Amino acid sequence: MDTRVDYSAIDRADKDACERYGVPFDELIFNTEKRLRRPILDWLTTHGRADECEAISDEIDAELTRVEMESVDEARPFPGSLECVRYLKSKGIKVGLLTRGSHRYGITALAKVGILDCFDAVVGRDYADYDDAKPSPKAMIDFAKELDVRPSDILYLGDNRTDYHSARDAGALFIGVCSGAMSENDWLREDPEMITLPYAGNVIEYF
Repeated sequence: MDTRVDYSAIDRADKDACERYGVPFDELIFNTEKRLRRPILDWLTTHGRADECEAISDEIDAELTRVEMESVDEARPFPGSLECVRYLKSKGIKVGLLTRGSHRYGITALAKVGILDCFDAVVGRDYADYDDAKPSPKAMIDFAKELDVRPSDILYLGDNRTDYHSARDAGALFIGVCSGAMSENDWLREDPEMITLPYAGNVIEYF
């Protein structure tokens, strides 16, 4: 789905929370593709403020979900998505959503386009610890558990490097989708043998 979320606001949420709590965000070191929360919590703990960890983490989570829900009515399915999901379900294939969005956002967006009942699992970043969300392989492992399958049983379609890294590192199959941040050339630089599709719904051609 084309989600229309204000990702610039999403990107500011942890920094703004740090400013409110007097945490020197610009001095923290984030050595990962997506900023983890651990450097913030480690700083609080090191400075004798471990009792504030839960509150600041909860504030960041609340802000992320608030920003997402502001635009949930604007989410639109990409061409072929709805038809593909319904077709896969008609064939008895399990269908799930693994997202860095919140669970609330995921189920609301799917419900608004009338396909929530087609999904066997919806796993958001708030399923477990924030730092275990994509691109962590833990996210894919948790997703497989909710689907009651092994990660290697999953064919995951994603339009972002975080999708690919989570799937690859957990042993799931992956197809790169070109309707988001990654072009076909971008995907082939990640893996020259990767299968790519214009839209996720085009995977119906393989069934």
